Formats: sequence, C-alpha cells, structure tokens
Amino acid sequence: MFKLFSGVAPVPERTEPTALLKLVAGEFAPAVAGLWPDPHTDFLTAATSRRHLVCLTLAMDRDLGALAGVILRGRLREAIRLALGRSPPGLERALGRLGETAWSGPAYSRLLDLLADPAAAKLLRHAEAIDPEPMGRALQLALVLTDDAAQALGEAAGAIACRSSPAVARAAAARWAGAESEAALFDAVREDLYPEPPAPPFAGTATLKPLATKAALRAAARRYANCLATRVTHAVGGFSAYYEWTRGTGAIVEISRDAIFGWRLEEAKGPNNEVLDPEARRALAAELAALGVHVGRSGWQLERALSRDVGRDWRLPSVAEDLVEVFGA
Repeated sequence: MFKLFSGVAPVPERTEPTALLKLVAGEFAPAVAGLWPDPHTDFLTAATSRRHLVCLTLAMDRDLGALAGVILRGRLREAIRLALGRSPPGLERALGRLGETAWSGPAYSRLLDLLADPAAAKLLRHAEAIDPEPMGRALQLALVLTDDAAQALGEAAGAIACRSSPAVARAAAARWAGAESEAALFDAVREDLYPEPPAPPFAGTATLKPLATKAALRAAARRYANCLATRVTHAVGGFSAYYEWTRGTGAIVEISRDAIFGWRLEEAKGPNNEVLDPEARRALAAELAALGVHVGRSGWQLERALSRDVGRDWRLPSVAEDLVEVFGA
C-alpha cells in the first residue's frame, strides 16, 4: 500500500546475467538469470549437482517454472524426476562429477544417451570425474574393446597404482581417455605401464652420454634407426643401461649386468646398426674400461668353458671371436 500511494515506483529486479553467472552457467545464463535474478545467490551457492540439473533441464527444453526451488532444495532423486519427467539411471550420481561449470546443450544430451546404453553407463558409474570434451570419444573407444582388453587396461591401472600411487594411476587413466584410436590407447598404456629406468650406473664422459629416461631411449632409437625402443624394459628392469657415444658418426652402447664382471659391454652399433670400424672399437673399449666396464668374454661364456659337458672336442673361442656378438662382424 505504501508503494502504491507514495508515488515511488518499485525497483525492478535485474534479470541480466552477471559475469560470474555467465562463467558458471554458460549458454544457460540468461534463462537462469530469469529464474534467479541478480545477484543469482540461490543458484550460485547451490551444489554443483543442482546447478547441472538446472542447466540439463533447460537443455532438454523442459519448463522449470515453479519447480525451480524444488530443484535446488528438494531431494535430488525426486527433483530429477520432476524436472525431467523421468529418472535416467545413473544420472543422480553423475551430476556430482560433471565439474564446476555448465556443459553445452549437446553435451548434456550426449550424457543422457550414454546413460541409456548399459555398457557406457557402467563405465560412467566407475568414473571419478566426467569431462564433456573427451567423454564421448573415450566411451565410444571403450565400447569397442573386448572384455579381455578392458580387463588388461584395468590391471594396468592397478599395477601403476601398486607401483607408484593411486593418484599416479588416476593421472595416467586421464591421459588414456584422450586417445584417438584403439592403437593409440594401447601405446599410451604401455608407455605409462613401465616406470622410468633406475639411475645409470656410470655418470658417463664428455663423449659417452647416458640415455637415462624412456623418452631419451626412444629419441635415440629414432636418431639411430634401430630397435632401441624395444629395449626399454631391459633398462627399466635394471638389467641393461644405455649410452650414446658421440665420437665420429656415433653409436648406441648397451652395457649389461654380468654375474662375474659386474657391468659388461653387451653391444655397440652405429646408425642403422652399422658395424664400428676397428679404430672406433678400440677408442670406445678404452673409454668404457676407464669407467670400470668390462669389454671381453662374458662371465657366462667363461663359466661355460669350464663346464665338463662341453666335450673333449670343444674349442675355446678367442675373445675376439666372442666380441663379434658385441660389435658385429
């Protein structure tokens, strides 16, 4: 009554979205501002699951009307049923793992489609966080995997969690979700499955550089056009260590553990597995020997020579003959 006869017009509510609301509600900000005018307090202070339900309902062209308050404060399961006219299985749990800001309308629609697919819904139920960008690609990729492949991926994640920590495993799984193809997925999993190699046994020299990481090993394999990338497991297991010898045209050097000699030169080859010339062999052997690496017959070969079952007609190969395996013919 006071406002009616005082001649003072009531101040209209501002239904334009604020910058904060635009950030949180995205494309739905204007509609949300119409329901909760500036400063949009009820919406902005609501739980993320409630905010997503509001935006999802708007994306489905449902009329919120008098349900707006119920959606923010009522029992979530009942709010979902009233807002959408149905209760999609898994949606209640998923709403709390969609992030802080609104998705796009098509992304919400895609989420409902995936929840309707039993296989995809199962994957979503186990996801700790659901991201709209890689969600569709990752789930579609997962759906084409065989049961055995899916089990292997799960075991790989478990192995990483056991080896490092659950947090490291979760970070790895997040990277896997961005794979563009099944082959890329398996490559990514294999890359993360093995830890970095232990520290190299020798610091190296000015011309003998340790290849101390998985990335360094693979980069060297590309430079030298050889199979070094397949030896990563040898390095990770501590059985072998790898170095790049930078004299001349260069060489990849593998030293391996020997039960008798400690570390022994296992192989040394140039680019494209080319054989080193005699001068390069002598220079490399001298450099390795100065570090304490044995260059010569392996402990196993020596032990074999002392075995009684080699036969009377057996001849002990020369060290030079045994080194053919190391340097090549």
